[in-house]
Amino acid sequence: MAEDTPAPGRTRPSPENSADHQPSGADVGWGITGTMLSGIIVWGGAGLALDRWLGTRFLVLVGVLLGLGVAIYIIVIKYAPPVPPVGRAAHGTTPGGRRGQPRTQKGQR
Repeated sequence: MAEDTPAPGRTRPSPENSADHQPSGADVGWGITGTMLSGIIVWGGAGLALDRWLGTRFLVLVGVLLGLGVAIYIIVIKYAPPVPPVGRAAHGTTPGGRRGQPRTQKGQR
């Protein structure tokens, strides 16, 4: 902790750039687990509250399933790889995804 304390009259060093920082596998795993559990607990709790208020018995299940579905959607949106922009072909391929004709040296077929 002492290395984080700046000298008197100096500023603290800036943290590393968040755009360059890649989360570890454990960070991603705990993020997914937390999102799943919180979705199930929050929406299941809302279903339980509605069940008690309305005197029904099925809204807990609806809330849990809705929370699970929303959590999975959020996880896919957050952790899915980005979609490449339209109109840009990957290096070494033609727009159709097929490779072009092999290029030969001059005078060879």
